[in-house]
Amino acid sequence: MHTVKKTKHSLVLILCIIVGLISALYLVVERNTIEKAQNHIENIIDYDAVLRANAFEKRSQKEAFDALKEAGVTAFAIYDRTLEKANDAGEIKLLSSQDMSNVRINGSSIKPGATYVALITGKEGYYKEIREDLYHRISKEKVKELNTSIGPVLELQGATADSYAKMNLGVSRIQAMEVANRGFNVIIRPTNYRNVTPEDIKYVFNRLEGVPHVTGIIFAGKEALGAPNHIDETLEAMNTLHIPLVGIEAVNQLQYEPQLGFLEMAEKKNYSVGRVYTIAKEELKKITPEEAAQRFYISDIERNIRYNLFPIYEVGQNNETVLQTTINYIQSANDKLSAKGYKFGAADIYPAYTQNPLLVVLTMIGSIALFVYVGQMFISMSQHKQLVLFFALSLLSIVAFIVTSGTLLVQIWALSAAVMAPVGAMVMLMEEWRRSGGTRPVGPWKSTIFAVFYLIVAALFAAIGGMYISALLGNTKFFMEFAIFRGVKLTFVLPIILVMIAYLQRFPLWKGRMINTRAEAKKFIREFLTMDVKIYVFFVAAALGAVGWVFVGRSGHTAGVPVPTFELVLRRFLENTLYARPREKEFIIGHPLLMLATFAFLRKWPMVIHFVLTLAGVIGIASMVETFCHIRTPVFMSIMRGYDGLLLGCALGVALILAVRLVIYISQWAMRREDCHE
Repeated sequence: MHTVKKTKHSLVLILCIIVGLISALYLVVERNTIEKAQNHIENIIDYDAVLRANAFEKRSQKEAFDALKEAGVTAFAIYDRTLEKANDAGEIKLLSSQDMSNVRINGSSIKPGATYVALITGKEGYYKEIREDLYHRISKEKVKELNTSIGPVLELQGATADSYAKMNLGVSRIQAMEVANRGFNVIIRPTNYRNVTPEDIKYVFNRLEGVPHVTGIIFAGKEALGAPNHIDETLEAMNTLHIPLVGIEAVNQLQYEPQLGFLEMAEKKNYSVGRVYTIAKEELKKITPEEAAQRFYISDIERNIRYNLFPIYEVGQNNETVLQTTINYIQSANDKLSAKGYKFGAADIYPAYTQNPLLVVLTMIGSIALFVYVGQMFISMSQHKQLVLFFALSLLSIVAFIVTSGTLLVQIWALSAAVMAPVGAMVMLMEEWRRSGGTRPVGPWKSTIFAVFYLIVAALFAAIGGMYISALLGNTKFFMEFAIFRGVKLTFVLPIILVMIAYLQRFPLWKGRMINTRAEAKKFIREFLTMDVKIYVFFVAAALGAVGWVFVGRSGHTAGVPVPTFELVLRRFLENTLYARPREKEFIIGHPLLMLATFAFLRKWPMVIHFVLTLAGVIGIASMVETFCHIRTPVFMSIMRGYDGLLLGCALGVALILAVRLVIYISQWAMRREDCHE
């Protein structure tokens, strides 16, 4: 039997890993301080939608707004007004030429097909604003003001009545002041102009001058105001009035909905922007108010959402009115967030934070040292070769970091840490198994204690990778997902492949021999490719392929595989019970099976069983590190997610070992009884 060729690791590598870890921990603490400070959330609802919903209720407007404030609403969204909305709200009268047939007009006559806008007594301010908007949108030449027997009326020609009714006019200053006077913050949602000019932008922001508590601008439609050529003017006006820029989270919960000009504006603000989460109306119809509240809650605590835009239910639930149903689920989300320590009001915006470059370089060098340290576990190198490789990679990386922006480079070494940390933990665990195995089985209780101990040690070593990732990518660009970690799928697949190779190098699984030399590797490949295959192997391969598809498809930023209902129920329970919901693949699969792998080895179970359990155990350790690749999640929550998963995993692992021991005991007892009867 061959033995594994061993060389000593260079102490320089170990020292650099430690220095890198210290630098990473300093940056992680700094990052955590910044993240904890961003604890104010703006709860928003559509102002016009509330007015419409309240029109069908017995309660007064004041009672409705008081109820919304008590439920946690802090701001109202003011959209561009349309003639249709203004007419429905009773701010103006939208009339056709037929409606005007009995109206006397001084010095003019009714024009067939024209659209008319009439003043309502007591709403003169709205009429004047709409007149200004129409003059600005379609010019004074196309808008004629008539003196009639019912008061001033605006005559619009040149387009259909429906087109005029739905045309965006502009944000209403009167509405904004109404919101502010009710004690709420104002969120404006303007649409862009066609062939927008600097005068258009100035017109929008002139309306907002003097309006108190404007705490965000969220562009409506597919373009930012001023796009594509005048976003600088928009930014200048926003900065003058101290209005934060807010982006709309994409439906897949990754980055932002496409809006022309938004990314350029965010870059000019050094990514110091807000992020709003909402639920599409069609989606809201499909889910319960409880689920809607839970989605807002999870979005805020896990994805740096600090603006919640709550849609209104179109149909009341549980024998409640539309508005009361909406109030109930806002209240539920608000209560959950309050329990987590969040405050409500003007949202906190992440500052334009970048890490200390010297500490980033030290952390990156630590990741390079980890790469060489783990790489040497697969390919034996002398200490001299280890240092040559380490210093060469370090020098190239430092030069590239100085010459470029460094974003791609830190992602590369973050990916390396995400793979090498769990692989290194598993290989070190294999080495420890080999040292402590002996020739006789270890006692069951002692094996169980070792199983818990080795899992914890492996998790702690793997956590080095998590700290490296959190430090290397811990800046506002990644916090707000203008840059994201690339290679999430690799962080799940590569560790399994590498651990499989490491296992074959260290244990005589293949025909009673280890594959730890080039000659053995060539022989293994030749034998593997030419071996006879039974039909059942294809079924096993298909089953493993299905498991792999689910495993990879369920990993990363987006879920390619649907989540079953029972798992959703479990997730909701864990989310509401623990500080951070641990991943099922960790505490249900990976950690318990890794403990069982240790137990199996120490109890001298068949090698093939130990091999399968070891590969399954990689899943939990790799998942712990991959958690930190989601930089949008606060680092303390990622740490607690790993801790909770490890705690539950240990408990389930002990339970699994006890259950297996019980099954073995029962089967042995049954066999003895059978032997006695014979």
